[in-house]
Amino acid sequence: MRQLLITGFEPFDGYSVNPSAELARIIDGKIIGKYEITGEVLPLDYNNAFSILVQLVDGHSPDVLLCTGQANRPAITIERMAINAQGIKKPDNYENIPETDVISDQGPPAYFTNLDPHPLVRAVEEQDIPAFVSYHAGVYGCNWLIYKVMEWISNNELNLLATFIHLPPLPEQAIEKENPDLATMPLGSIVDAIKAIILNLPK
Repeated sequence: MRQLLITGFEPFDGYSVNPSAELARIIDGKIIGKYEITGEVLPLDYNNAFSILVQLVDGHSPDVLLCTGQANRPAITIERMAINAQGIKKPDNYENIPETDVISDQGPPAYFTNLDPHPLVRAVEEQDIPAFVSYHAGVYGCNWLIYKVMEWISNNELNLLATFIHLPPLPEQAIEKENPDLATMPLGSIVDAIKAIILNLPK
């Protein structure tokens, strides 16, 4: 049985839930296709999240790593690349703010993820769930994490497929923030989308 690690982030920005955390908890321990799934929730913490992720990879030896997070977008979006830039104004959940807007002084301007998003997007669309390829993961924790992951894979020549998937907020988050204009997606649809992605990973 092949191993797949999927991570989500804890709630942030004043929300009490994060769809990526809920997804990781629901899917943990499941078997989907040829993959046994481990789901873990990471802290939105610039000082510790990546080291925790490295420990998880070392402990579970996954063949595939799917990092997920929340974005206020109306669809599942699979990131094509991570850029070597981060915002220096918005703190994480632990009041850490990056001292520089460059993630890695020695790293390239960007890394492509090593999972082609196009067939995965098509697999989600076939479930009548909106999905798109994204070419910009922002400059907050999500982009920071996947850049660090791809740099680690590249520098250590790891045999690990990885990408980042952004998930829409949940309907209850629109209610929580009293924001009727917030694009949302039910958790069941998010889970179905991720299952479709896993079932269509490269052989």
